[in-house]
Amino acid sequence: MYEASAINVFFVNSNVLLDVESNIDGFEVIKVESSLKGNRLFLNRGYFKDFAGILFVFGSLIMLYFGHLALVSPPYLRFMAGRIPLARLYALTTAARLLWLDLFFVLLGLGCAAGVRLGGIAFSAAERSVFLHYLLFLVLLLDLIYLVGQLTTVLLRFRRVFFLWFFVVWFVCVFLVPEASRVSVFNRSQSLAPAEKVNLEKFRALMALEKKFRDYLKVNPRTPLDQIRRMQKQFAVQFINSSYLMNSALETKYLREIERVIRGHERQSLFLPTSYYHFLAGEASGKGYYGYLDFMDYIMTLRNRFIQFYLARRYADVDQPMETFVKADENVFHSRSRLPRTFWLGVLAVILYGAAVLVVTYRPLRRQIVRP
Repeated sequence: MYEASAINVFFVNSNVLLDVESNIDGFEVIKVESSLKGNRLFLNRGYFKDFAGILFVFGSLIMLYFGHLALVSPPYLRFMAGRIPLARLYALTTAARLLWLDLFFVLLGLGCAAGVRLGGIAFSAAERSVFLHYLLFLVLLLDLIYLVGQLTTVLLRFRRVFFLWFFVVWFVCVFLVPEASRVSVFNRSQSLAPAEKVNLEKFRALMALEKKFRDYLKVNPRTPLDQIRRMQKQFAVQFINSSYLMNSALETKYLREIERVIRGHERQSLFLPTSYYHFLAGEASGKGYYGYLDFMDYIMTLRNRFIQFYLARRYADVDQPMETFVKADENVFHSRSRLPRTFWLGVLAVILYGAAVLVVTYRPLRRQIVRP
């Protein structure tokens, strides 16, 4: 069973994985429920029904609107530009407003975390660190959207038609860009071989060895039972040293191909801050793409141990009392909340985008406010 990190309470619908479990038995197929093996991993659309989603949707709407309000009065800006340089006025006004807005969202996030803690859910030091880093990225992203609100107002020359574009810009940033990114990663995942094909190849390797054993028994139908058992043990050892190793390598290779698709999606998201936000929320929840990779690695390691255990009890320790394979809570995979490896690159990208929007906004603003 896949057990999410405690911090998942903030990202319960922003994660990639739903309720996940896998099986470990004598068969060659590794089943991951609910059907998340292969490119089906990239089908989940996610919802805005949790802390991360609601804060992003309504926070972006608020910041876009306040960005518009900051530059809503050209006569006032012309009046102030006669007393203070426009560049300084623009910079100080923007910094002051963002300071108070950022403080509001930080206190809101910390207040929600404190409320959850009072409700009896404890977070580890690592989880608290991830949450604070998440808040940092959220605030920077909302600041970028605030600046986009200013830019839209200036480009439309303060006309009232702004409100139509207000919702267009908001919809594109919040919904269209993340959805386009999700469709893109799903399309790239189509290059992966179907999970059924991988399972079929593994079955063929297993069935070839079983056929060899059946053919021997057909040719030698009077083989004594004790000799059959010795042959079964020999074939089991042969399977472990050949077909099983080949099947394990095939499964590992398939998992690494999935990992390449995930890393490509992560790199692409760096250039789309709102898309990267969703990627970050998934990884912070402990049920993101890399959580899935960790889960599969854990399952494969545990399965290797189980096969060795099973063959030893089946052929070597036949007179030993029955013993359970699972010790303690080995049948529960405890995921961990994490930051993507590219987190600081994502932060840098948002800051650079914000700086670029500031420059692009100021130039037309100066032409419209400061008349020769």
